[in-house]
Amino acid sequence: MKLSVGIGLILLLNLSAVRASDADYSMNRDCLKAYGLILQLKLDEAHNLLADAEESNPANNIIPYLKNYSDFLKIIISEDEALFESLSPLIKERDDQLESGTENSPWHLYCQAQGNLQWAFARIKFGDYTSAALNLNRSYRQLKANQEKFPDFSPNNAALGLLHMLIGSVPENYRWIMSTFSFKGTVEQGVVEIKQLIENPVILARYPFLKSESLFLLTFIPSNFSASADNSNLLQSLIEDPKNNDLIAKSPLLVYAASSYYLHNALNDKALSLLNNYPKGDAYYPFHFLDYLTGKAKLNKLDDGARIHFLRFVVNFRGKNNIKSAYLHLAWIGLLNNNAEEYNKYTTRVKLMGSEELENDQQALTEANLNKPPDIFLLKARLLFDGGYYTEALAELGNFNKDKSGSPREMLEFTYRLARIYDKSGNTKKAVEYYMQTLEKGADYPYYFAANSALQLGNIYEASGNTDKARYYYKKCLNLNYDEYRSGISQKAKAGLSALK
Repeated sequence: MKLSVGIGLILLLNLSAVRASDADYSMNRDCLKAYGLILQLKLDEAHNLLADAEESNPANNIIPYLKNYSDFLKIIISEDEALFESLSPLIKERDDQLESGTENSPWHLYCQAQGNLQWAFARIKFGDYTSAALNLNRSYRQLKANQEKFPDFSPNNAALGLLHMLIGSVPENYRWIMSTFSFKGTVEQGVVEIKQLIENPVILARYPFLKSESLFLLTFIPSNFSASADNSNLLQSLIEDPKNNDLIAKSPLLVYAASSYYLHNALNDKALSLLNNYPKGDAYYPFHFLDYLTGKAKLNKLDDGARIHFLRFVVNFRGKNNIKSAYLHLAWIGLLNNNAEEYNKYTTRVKLMGSEELENDQQALTEANLNKPPDIFLLKARLLFDGGYYTEALAELGNFNKDKSGSPREMLEFTYRLARIYDKSGNTKKAVEYYMQTLEKGADYPYYFAANSALQLGNIYEASGNTDKARYYYKKCLNLNYDEYRSGISQKAKAGLSALK
């Protein structure tokens, strides 16, 4: 799951604290309970409650909103295209009901906008970009109109904050969509808007659910946007606030959010603690991606127990994303176990299975097509680094035989891994030394090591206040010719340049 899923899950809104005054938007007891069940992924039980609520009050527009919400989660979590096709006819029916609501309620346009936003992300997931753009345009216009009518309606402002972050982070090849519909917004603008809501005690007293919503929003900034350290610190404080422990532990969705944050920030043990204990069973809608995350977290500790989680994921998941990546991880496990047959079997599946939509899947295919296993010590260092085990990662690099390796890729990866470990360990001087080596020696190769070294040098010089050098290295990053992780690295370099203006 990357941008589309991450942002999709952000849209979860806790309506439980709000008592709507209009009959069209009645947050009655059954709807309140159904919402709580939806948030816990107990979707069948929620469906039954909503059916009872609809029988009592068929004009209640909270019901189609919650039904859309539940179906959206099913689609975005499962990535099941057949399910998406079967649920699509319900969109028009629910749109009609929502449009018939009371216009003098702030929930009227808001519910329609959220429905459009949710279906936009669902359609993006399956490649229907034209319809998604139309949904996104409707959502944006509805939220802007609602803000003009009800400027103090905080849920609407939170949704606009999300859209502003989304608009500001769209990759270059999709910027034309933003221009076509005159969308305006930046990541920084959206972050400020969300912060203003969660740091205002008056707003939180009126809409307590915004804290949960904002936890989702902030969770995905480090993963999918160019977020500052301040944003990460704010998110970490929310995740680690003891008052939120029970809320997170009871919801597979929040476990996904928190563990994704932890993995992104090399807090592997904290991710594992959540992933090993999240609620599961027949009462919950299956969230197979959590097996993928658990596999990654265990493999970051070189734990062979990762294997069963990747196998469960590739067997049970009905989507196409992250499949190549999962098979590459299975190949690595074979390599770590000195099982060449298993390594070859799974690298073959990398080439045959899944899609190339996500960068991690593209990179998995690139590495499988090298037709050469990675050096075992470089691989161990890479995995341990990703988990935040820097001392252990450095020790593995000490076992790498520089004299024996004749591969330019491996030599570049060696200096790159040293730079990354020293950088994260706080030894900036050595980090800069090895980033420079990697950039100088790797600039003419199609690998990502030189480009990301330039990006990290830009980050280091920006943090130290040397804007001229920061600008130089961000531009250097953008001018390099390479194939791996290009979209993500370039986007971060552009964000760095933008921040310097």
